[in-house]
Amino acid sequence: MDPDRLRQSLPRSRRLVLARGLLPLPPCDALEMLVGLARDDDPEVAQLARGTLELWPVEDLLPALAQKECACSVLQYFSDPARPEAVLAALIDNPATPGGAVAVLARTLDEPLVGRTLDNRNRVLASPEILAAARVNPRAGAETLRVIREIEADFMGARRTDYALAPSAAPTAPPGAEAPAAAASDLQPAAAGLEPEIPPGELSLEGLPPDDEERRRAISTRLSSLPVREKIHYALFGTREIRAVLVADTNKEVARAVLRSPKLGDSEVESIAALRTVGEDILREIGGSREWTKSYNTVHNLVRNPKTPPAVSQRLMFRLRSQDLGMLMRDKSIPDAVRHNASRLVKQRSQTRTGS
Repeated sequence: MDPDRLRQSLPRSRRLVLARGLLPLPPCDALEMLVGLARDDDPEVAQLARGTLELWPVEDLLPALAQKECACSVLQYFSDPARPEAVLAALIDNPATPGGAVAVLARTLDEPLVGRTLDNRNRVLASPEILAAARVNPRAGAETLRVIREIEADFMGARRTDYALAPSAAPTAPPGAEAPAAAASDLQPAAAGLEPEIPPGELSLEGLPPDDEERRRAISTRLSSLPVREKIHYALFGTREIRAVLVADTNKEVARAVLRSPKLGDSEVESIAALRTVGEDILREIGGSREWTKSYNTVHNLVRNPKTPPAVSQRLMFRLRSQDLGMLMRDKSIPDAVRHNASRLVKQRSQTRTGS
């Protein structure tokens, strides 16, 4: 039953109990109910519900706001620039947060959060007001302004039809690929008037050599002849083998599309973090994701990868085990600064254990 209809059908006494947060409901359901009650026609019910929402512990709120299943009404309710930074980051990182709510944040937030509002290219294309809001934000830094110019040049200018995704239906998955997990609404175009998507060309994976390296080269050859728009399509909805090739594509938007794939799994991110063929931007994005860096293997692979920007490696290395740090400090392939910091961290831990 629709939550609003359910709420309206409840007697006042029951709504008062719900508004106080006294019924045992899953966090997402409780938040959705409370947000609805915050608009209740009864002033007392509405005030109690708003009070309960404001007192909701941040540490309990964050997991709910990070879920794609979280109701849009909840995500919009908490999209207030005055909220704690952790709450705002969770909202921005959740692809389910409506574009209009993100645009409100993009207009006033400080760096680096304003820059993160541009990370989800699909949402920016569907809601170009995000781009407009970030552009007029006086707190936007040089990197954010550079990204804005890049998006405008690649998506909003003469080249925009190379990237446009059809608004009418979900794109057709490549032959042999699983059905896409993302809804078609996640892939709307930047604005009306964009040309409809040309169906992707045939990319059969049959008859490829069994040897892994030869197979990868054959897939790479077949992909290299495709236009950018079709590459982005396959990056989003292709097989794991296809994504492994496209994540190293020289076109940044093709490579970034792999990280936006609804089928990208944690084990795949771990593998990408170890690749020395991917660009620094991809490794920086993985290293900046709280979700992806929950995995020890991903963190380990990033720090060991000589292509990872040193700032990212040094921020993550404190999470490595001492044994892995010991191997890191002897690895001549990584930057000197990273090796030296690994050595320093090992000494600090050793001194702590010995009490000296």
